[in-house]
Amino acid sequence: MRPKTVHLTMGLSLAVASLLVCARASAQELQLGSSGSLSSGFEAGGPLALRLARTRLRLGVDARLDESPEDIFEFGALAEVEPHSAFGLDARYARLVGEHFMLDGGVLGMLAPASLYGVGAGLTYRLPISKVAQVTFGPEADFFFLGTDLPAGTVIWQFRFQGGFRVDL
Repeated sequence: MRPKTVHLTMGLSLAVASLLVCARASAQELQLGSSGSLSSGFEAGGPLALRLARTRLRLGVDARLDESPEDIFEFGALAEVEPHSAFGLDARYARLVGEHFMLDGGVLGMLAPASLYGVGAGLTYRLPISKVAQVTFGPEADFFFLGTDLPAGTVIWQFRFQGGFRVDL
């Protein structure tokens, strides 16, 4: 593994472990959720002209405490599936704004076959379909500024629209 990949993997592992240890050490209850989404859109940056962004599949888990359910920590596995394949991870902090809207922001990295690292933010609308399940959709933006797949001196930006499904566990 490359040093940057090791640091990112270790950082995500430590964040999950500390969240779980802290939640068990108090009277608060940890609540979990699972989600899957598909997104695509447009990208550009530097010498790149506006073009279609790669189609991305995200499978994730989220954790929150019952005493503050509006504060959510999300971790996901990413797979770019079209026109080329790539795999990566993301970690996000999300905040419920009202009953159905959620703002999120975090870091993401595509790790293989080449690397891209950056930040992302999004707005998600959760449409309830049962007490534990929601259909999700909304815009998101990603900015990649490090990695072997990045042309020198360039920041690639992506504007995506995502749709998916989320379930409370």
